[in-house]
Amino acid sequence: MDKKKVGRDNSGERFRLFQIEILAVLSALILIVTAFLDYVILKRSGAAMRENVSELIAANGRQLELNINSYFQRMETVSTLMFSDEDYYLYDETDSTIEEYDKVKSEENIKNRIVDIGLMENYSDFGIIYSDDHKVGWISHGTQDLFPDGGMYEVFSGYIVNDMKNDGWCFGINGNTDRMYYIKRLNPNAILVSSIYTRELSSVFIYPEQLDDMRIRMIDDSGKIVFSSVSDEIGQMLSEKIANELKRMDLDDNNKEDHNISTSIITDEYLINVNVCSNNWRVICSVPTRKILSENEALKSFTIRVSGCLAALFMFVGLFIVIRLSRPMDGMVSSLQERAAIDKLSGVMNKATFQEAVEARLTNPADNRYCVFVMLDMDNFKQVNDKLGHSYGDQVIIRVGRLLRRLYDTQTMIGRMGGDEFALYTECIDIPREEVVEAVTSQMDKVMEAFTEEFEVERVQCNVSISAGVYIAEPYDNDYSEVFNNADKALYESKHSGKSRYTFYKADM
Repeated sequence: MDKKKVGRDNSGERFRLFQIEILAVLSALILIVTAFLDYVILKRSGAAMRENVSELIAANGRQLELNINSYFQRMETVSTLMFSDEDYYLYDETDSTIEEYDKVKSEENIKNRIVDIGLMENYSDFGIIYSDDHKVGWISHGTQDLFPDGGMYEVFSGYIVNDMKNDGWCFGINGNTDRMYYIKRLNPNAILVSSIYTRELSSVFIYPEQLDDMRIRMIDDSGKIVFSSVSDEIGQMLSEKIANELKRMDLDDNNKEDHNISTSIITDEYLINVNVCSNNWRVICSVPTRKILSENEALKSFTIRVSGCLAALFMFVGLFIVIRLSRPMDGMVSSLQERAAIDKLSGVMNKATFQEAVEARLTNPADNRYCVFVMLDMDNFKQVNDKLGHSYGDQVIIRVGRLLRRLYDTQTMIGRMGGDEFALYTECIDIPREEVVEAVTSQMDKVMEAFTEEFEVERVQCNVSISAGVYIAEPYDNDYSEVFNNADKALYESKHSGKSRYTFYKADM
């Protein structure tokens, strides 16, 4: 045999073996690097997913807290109207020195006042209870049936725990879960009791559709569930697992200066966010951790299969995974942030988002810029709710938001400041002030005309119109509060001058 040929064959065999060794080493290295990168990517994506969902839930919980506080504040504010005249809150039915005729007259006046106040809200109870259980106003049969043996005054008085405001909230009285009560002391022998049906809170507890696995609860001081997105839970005690986590969070809060801030915790079972309401009741949003990480688990399985079959294409597969991972997450975050920033009823910015956006623009003044801030408020909107119903009133708010979005371009920020009050903000660059005033005047004329056409039926039935106040800020006006207040003053001038008009702010207002 030719030794040279054998040498060439051996050299070729060694080269092939060397190639195999290189491929094996490279394959092993690729597999190790792929596995390591997969681990890092999946670990980081899981953490990022938890963090993003946690932030979204916290933002939603904060918004719910604001909505609930607004609801509670409205009840408390209405109750304080009983202090407008000392004849209402100083009258003591148990005082034997008062003549019977005077008692009848006094109670008649109080009843009339209660009727006037009670018509402002959808109360199921609104009346005064005296220490002998005598009642003035309307105390529903449902509430009276809870006390077949009397003692109503004593029970409700026990819930007045706020010494500063002489008031308190309660729920689950004698096992009843249909109502939540607000109690305020009028004098040593009289308390004002008002209540609403707990089911009405469903209009406040709104949460993003993407987080359909999230459960929202509001609990009182004892841990009893006042409201839940799962109606069967109302009136029950909070589950032991979540209650134990709240105790841990409370212990952690003892080291914080502010105990009323939003608090979140992630465990193996739940992601929990807690917000404290103005009456110390708490809003609890919880999502099972496995639901949050379900997409991540599916991604893990997919990555392992791809890594095993296509190790040589690791970089391309990794890039594909990142793209597949980031796009759904970015879309979900953008959608939820947008929902959190938009007022769900009117479709424009909510108050907090509008203020934040305007403040950001005002902090960058320019010599050639005039800022236009407009406050709009519907006249006699309460008559719409009273005559046509609150649902119809909601539709009116929706139509107002739609009308403003149609009349203004995307450069104009539109916000709902609460109730039937809206605000507009836009900027005019390189335009003289006189032309800005002319342009704003023309646009406001269009708004007034368009509103009249849109709400002609409501104008005839409820005398609805719209009033506005306009403030044109100077180039270096950067104080949001001042800009807002000046526009509000101009709006007040429109209201004071007969409504259904707009007024430009003047320094002497």
